[in-house]
Amino acid sequence: MIGLLLVAGLLGDVNVAGSVYLHHPTLFDDDESALGATMKGINAEAALKVVADVGDSVSASAKICYGCHDFTADMAYVDWFVDDAFNVRFGRFPVPFGEFYLRHDAANHRSATKPLPYEMGRMLRRAEFNLAVVPEPYPDNGIELFGTFRGESAELAYNAYAVSGLKGSATMADLDFIQSRQIFYADNNRTPTVGGRLTLAFPRLPARAWRWLSIGASGMWGYYDEADELDFLMVGVDVYTRIGSLNVRGEAMFRRTSIPDEPERFQQRLRELFVQREGFYAQVDGPLSSLVEWLARIDGFRRAGPLLVGAALPSTDSTILRGTAGLNLVPTTGIKMKLNYEYWRFSDFPDAHMLHTGLVGTF
Repeated sequence: MIGLLLVAGLLGDVNVAGSVYLHHPTLFDDDESALGATMKGINAEAALKVVADVGDSVSASAKICYGCHDFTADMAYVDWFVDDAFNVRFGRFPVPFGEFYLRHDAANHRSATKPLPYEMGRMLRRAEFNLAVVPEPYPDNGIELFGTFRGESAELAYNAYAVSGLKGSATMADLDFIQSRQIFYADNNRTPTVGGRLTLAFPRLPARAWRWLSIGASGMWGYYDEADELDFLMVGVDVYTRIGSLNVRGEAMFRRTSIPDEPERFQQRLRELFVQREGFYAQVDGPLSSLVEWLARIDGFRRAGPLLVGAALPSTDSTILRGTAGLNLVPTTGIKMKLNYEYWRFSDFPDAHMLHTGLVGTF
């Protein structure tokens, strides 16, 4: 795909960008079972993106990623730009849910790990919880309509899409993110997942230091099993503002996932046929100087609902609360050194302390 874009780019402009992130986690605890396979020792992730403008109104993008999910096509889509208020995207693209989906690369956010609702390979006890709400990146195959209506003091942007959707099974009674990534070329059922996002932004605020404010809302619905019988609903809200050089952002979301009406497979009596997952994060960050950045973050996750027989979680209502503080060094353009401390507080497991060190290179 990248080769095709480079050839197509001979007819227009080609832009190439990428990043490499080398990461090392340290758990200050003897219980290494909390780490999982993707948090032991040094690990790396990388991304390479190519964008080719093949005409005044058409561009093509492709992106290959490497990480805990092995090599994958994170992007392979075409954009048709009709007007500011109406554009079309089709192929494989990042699904627009929440504010973080455009910043999931390590080069695009200051923390060493992702916010807990979006965490993937760097979540403690991820096997026990089956991750959190929706791990990022989440690319999918489909079509998206998007645009922006601009006024004198505000802008309203929208995204509406139909995609293959997150996959799972009645056997798991939940989404299966490994299946969603490994079998990405075909859907497991006949019904597309649909969703959308609205963002209201105020780029020209009356206060001189207050430089930006945006408020967003996202929603997604679809079936995840092969029989088109078990659905999920995901809803989130987000806010971002910039005051001087200080960034302030936060998100809250939930996912309600239907479970099969098979009482013999669950430890508890089935009063409601769904499991609820909720997550949030709030973060402030900014530069201390041209060479040093700082961040502070608090995030959390809750899983509530019946447990399958043999499940690793001991409680039907289990929570995680995490606090993060970090410093980044920027010795030169294209290089960043990350140092983050995390305190994990579990309702059903011992607390944990972690130190994340990382090197980011961008080009």
